[in-house]
Amino acid sequence: MNIDVSEGEEAYLKRALEAFEDDPSGIVKTSDLADRLNVSSASVTEMIKKLAARNLVTHIPYRGSRLTSEGFIHASRVKRRQMLIEILLSSVLGLEGEIPELATKMEAALSRSHELALDKMLGYPEQGLDGRKIPSLEREFDESKVIIPMSEMPQGQNGILKAIKMSNDAPEIMLKIDVSPGTMVERSEYGIMVDGVEYRVTESILDSMLVEMEVR
Repeated sequence: MNIDVSEGEEAYLKRALEAFEDDPSGIVKTSDLADRLNVSSASVTEMIKKLAARNLVTHIPYRGSRLTSEGFIHASRVKRRQMLIEILLSSVLGLEGEIPELATKMEAALSRSHELALDKMLGYPEQGLDGRKIPSLEREFDESKVIIPMSEMPQGQNGILKAIKMSNDAPEIMLKIDVSPGTMVERSEYGIMVDGVEYRVTESILDSMLVEMEVR
Protein backbone atom coordinates (compact mmCIF):
# COMPACT_ATOMS: atom_id res chain seq x y z
CA MET A 1 0.00 0.00 0.00
CA ASN A 2 1.53 3.30 -1.11
CA ILE A 3 -0.47 6.28 0.13
CA ASP A 4 0.62 9.88 -0.25
CA VAL A 5 0.10 11.34 3.22
CA SER A 6 1.29 14.74 4.41
CA GLU A 7 3.47 15.23 7.49
CA GLY A 8 0.49 16.69 9.38
CA GLU A 9 -1.71 13.73 8.48
CA GLU A 10 1.03 11.31 9.51
CA ALA A 11 1.28 13.08 12.87
CA TYR A 12 -2.43 12.45 13.40
CA LEU A 13 -2.14 8.77 12.41
CA LYS A 14 0.80 8.22 14.77
CA ARG A 15 -1.01 9.82 17.70
CA ALA A 16 -4.16 7.85 16.90
CA LEU A 17 -2.06 4.67 16.97
CA GLU A 18 -0.60 5.65 20.34
CA ALA A 19 -4.08 6.36 21.71
CA PHE A 20 -5.23 2.93 20.52
CA GLU A 21 -2.22 1.29 22.21
CA ASP A 22 -3.10 3.05 25.46
CA ASP A 23 -6.74 1.89 25.24
CA PRO A 24 -7.36 -0.76 22.52
CA SER A 25 -11.05 -1.11 23.38
CA GLY A 26 -11.99 2.54 23.14
CA ILE A 27 -12.78 5.09 20.48
CA VAL A 28 -10.05 7.69 20.07
CA LYS A 29 -11.63 10.84 21.43
CA THR A 30 -11.19 14.06 19.49
CA SER A 31 -10.23 15.91 22.68
CA ASP A 32 -7.56 13.28 23.45
CA LEU A 33 -6.01 13.70 20.01
CA ALA A 34 -6.14 17.47 20.33
CA ASP A 35 -4.19 17.25 23.59
CA ARG A 36 -1.64 14.84 22.09
CA LEU A 37 -1.13 17.05 19.05
CA ASN A 38 -1.42 20.36 20.94
CA VAL A 39 -4.01 21.68 18.48
CA SER A 40 -7.69 22.59 18.72
CA SER A 41 -10.47 20.00 18.63
CA ALA A 42 -11.84 21.76 15.54
CA SER A 43 -8.54 21.14 13.71
CA VAL A 44 -8.63 17.47 14.68
CA THR A 45 -12.23 17.11 13.49
CA GLU A 46 -11.29 18.61 10.13
CA MET A 47 -8.35 16.21 9.82
CA ILE A 48 -10.52 13.24 10.76
CA LYS A 49 -12.93 14.07 7.96
CA LYS A 50 -10.08 14.28 5.44
CA LEU A 51 -8.62 10.94 6.47
CA ALA A 52 -12.05 9.30 6.67
CA ALA A 53 -12.61 10.25 3.02
CA ARG A 54 -9.44 8.28 2.19
CA ASN A 55 -10.47 5.27 4.30
CA LEU A 56 -7.65 5.74 6.82
CA VAL A 57 -9.97 6.37 9.77
CA THR A 58 -13.61 5.79 10.60
CA HIS A 59 -15.30 8.98 11.78
CA ILE A 60 -17.77 8.56 14.63
CA PRO A 61 -19.62 11.91 14.91
CA TYR A 62 -19.59 13.58 18.35
CA ARG A 63 -17.43 10.77 19.74
CA GLY A 64 -14.15 10.49 17.85
CA SER A 65 -12.61 8.08 15.40
CA ARG A 66 -10.89 4.73 14.87
CA LEU A 67 -8.11 3.75 12.52
CA THR A 68 -9.20 1.51 9.66
CA SER A 69 -7.08 -1.52 8.69
CA GLU A 70 -5.40 0.65 6.04
CA GLY A 71 -4.87 3.35 8.65
CA PHE A 72 -3.28 0.88 11.03
CA ILE A 73 -0.86 -0.32 8.36
CA HIS A 74 0.21 3.18 7.38
CA ALA A 75 0.44 4.45 10.97
CA SER A 76 2.50 1.40 11.97
CA ARG A 77 4.96 1.89 9.12
CA VAL A 78 5.38 5.60 9.80
CA LYS A 79 5.73 5.14 13.55
CA ARG A 80 8.18 2.25 13.13
CA ARG A 81 10.40 4.25 10.76
CA GLN A 82 10.46 7.16 13.20
CA MET A 83 11.30 4.94 16.18
CA LEU A 84 14.10 3.15 14.33
CA ILE A 85 15.63 6.47 13.27
CA GLU A 86 15.40 7.73 16.87
CA ILE A 87 17.40 4.69 18.03
CA LEU A 88 19.94 5.25 15.24
CA LEU A 89 20.39 8.91 16.12
CA SER A 90 20.57 8.41 19.88
CA SER A 91 22.06 4.96 20.53
CA VAL A 92 24.33 4.61 17.48
CA LEU A 93 25.30 8.18 16.60
CA GLY A 94 25.13 9.49 20.16
CA LEU A 95 23.14 12.59 19.31
CA GLU A 96 21.17 14.49 21.94
CA GLY A 97 18.38 17.05 21.90
CA GLU A 98 15.10 16.99 20.00
CA ILE A 99 15.52 13.46 18.64
CA PRO A 100 11.80 12.74 17.95
CA GLU A 101 11.40 15.96 15.98
CA LEU A 102 14.51 15.25 13.89
CA ALA A 103 13.46 11.64 13.30
CA THR A 104 10.01 12.79 12.16
CA LYS A 105 11.59 15.00 9.50
CA MET A 106 13.86 12.17 8.34
CA GLU A 107 11.45 9.24 8.30
CA ALA A 108 9.56 10.38 5.19
CA ALA A 109 12.77 10.00 3.17
CA LEU A 110 13.37 6.44 4.38
CA SER A 111 12.41 3.93 1.68
CA ARG A 112 11.03 0.49 2.49
CA SER A 113 14.35 -1.19 1.62
CA HIS A 114 16.25 1.29 3.80
CA GLU A 115 13.83 0.67 6.67
CA LEU A 116 14.42 -3.09 6.42
CA ALA A 117 18.21 -2.60 6.38
CA LEU A 118 18.09 -0.22 9.36
CA ASP A 119 15.80 -2.52 11.33
CA LYS A 120 18.19 -5.41 10.71
CA MET A 121 21.28 -3.37 11.60
CA LEU A 122 19.73 -2.34 14.91
CA GLY A 123 18.95 -5.98 15.70
CA TYR A 124 15.15 -5.68 15.40
CA PRO A 125 14.64 -3.74 18.65
CA GLU A 126 11.37 -4.37 20.45
CA GLN A 127 11.05 -0.97 22.15
CA GLY A 128 11.73 2.63 21.17
CA LEU A 129 13.50 5.26 23.23
CA ASP A 130 10.21 6.17 24.93
CA GLY A 131 9.60 2.58 26.03
CA ARG A 132 6.74 2.02 23.59
CA LYS A 133 6.63 -1.23 21.63
CA ILE A 134 7.81 -0.79 18.04
CA PRO A 135 4.84 -1.63 15.75
CA SER A 136 5.20 -5.09 14.20
CA LEU A 137 2.42 -4.89 11.59
CA GLU A 138 3.97 -5.93 8.24
CA ARG A 139 7.43 -5.87 9.81
CA GLU A 140 9.85 -8.19 8.01
CA PHE A 141 12.61 -10.21 9.67
CA ASP A 142 15.64 -11.85 8.06
CA GLU A 143 16.21 -14.92 10.22
CA SER A 144 19.21 -16.18 8.24
CA LYS A 145 21.50 -13.50 9.72
CA VAL A 146 21.58 -11.43 12.89
CA ILE A 147 23.36 -8.24 13.87
CA ILE A 148 24.62 -8.24 17.44
CA PRO A 149 27.23 -6.44 19.53
CA MET A 150 30.60 -8.16 19.18
CA SER A 151 30.62 -8.65 22.95
CA GLU A 152 27.86 -11.26 22.45
CA MET A 153 29.71 -13.24 19.76
CA PRO A 154 31.17 -16.66 20.64
CA GLN A 155 34.95 -16.93 20.52
CA GLY A 156 36.11 -17.95 17.05
CA GLN A 157 32.96 -16.64 15.35
CA ASN A 158 33.41 -14.17 12.52
CA GLY A 159 31.15 -11.69 10.81
CA ILE A 160 30.91 -8.41 8.94
CA LEU A 161 31.22 -5.17 10.88
CA LYS A 162 28.07 -3.13 10.10
CA ALA A 163 28.37 -0.13 12.42
CA ILE A 164 30.22 1.33 15.42
CA LYS A 165 28.02 2.94 18.04
CA MET A 166 29.25 6.38 19.01
CA SER A 167 30.46 6.44 22.59
CA ASN A 168 33.42 7.60 24.65
CA ASP A 169 35.29 4.55 23.34
CA ALA A 170 34.54 5.19 19.64
CA PRO A 171 37.68 7.31 18.98
CA GLU A 172 39.79 4.60 20.62
CA ILE A 173 38.33 2.00 18.26
CA MET A 174 39.18 4.02 15.18
CA LEU A 175 42.72 4.80 16.40
CA LYS A 176 43.53 1.34 17.71
CA ILE A 177 41.97 -0.88 15.06
CA ASP A 178 41.87 -0.34 11.30
CA VAL A 179 38.21 -1.23 10.84
CA SER A 180 35.22 0.27 9.08
CA PRO A 181 31.77 -0.99 8.08
CA GLY A 182 32.22 -3.95 5.75
CA THR A 183 35.38 -5.28 7.45
CA MET A 184 35.47 -9.01 8.27
CA VAL A 185 36.18 -9.43 11.98
CA GLU A 186 36.56 -12.40 14.32
CA ARG A 187 35.92 -12.65 18.06
CA SER A 188 39.13 -13.73 19.76
CA GLU A 189 39.96 -14.75 23.32
CA TYR A 190 41.09 -11.27 24.29
CA GLY A 191 39.21 -9.09 21.84
CA ILE A 192 39.11 -8.97 18.05
CA MET A 193 40.99 -10.43 15.08
CA VAL A 194 41.33 -8.42 11.84
CA ASP A 195 43.34 -9.90 8.95
CA GLY A 196 45.08 -12.31 11.30
CA VAL A 197 46.07 -9.59 13.79
CA GLU A 198 44.63 -9.73 17.29
CA TYR A 199 43.70 -6.55 19.12
CA ARG A 200 43.10 -6.62 22.85
CA VAL A 201 40.17 -4.33 23.60
CA THR A 202 37.78 -3.70 26.46
CA GLU A 203 34.30 -5.16 26.77
CA SER A 204 32.79 -1.72 26.24
CA ILE A 205 34.58 -1.41 22.88
CA LEU A 206 33.30 -4.83 21.84
CA ASP A 207 29.82 -3.76 22.88
CA SER A 208 30.10 -0.73 20.58
CA MET A 209 30.80 -2.82 17.47
CA LEU A 210 27.72 -4.18 15.67
CA VAL A 211 28.51 -7.27 13.60
CA GLU A 212 26.38 -9.27 11.16
CA MET A 213 26.76 -13.03 11.47
CA GLU A 214 25.01 -16.04 10.01
CA VAL A 215 22.62 -18.01 12.19
CA ARG A 216 23.85 -21.58 12.60
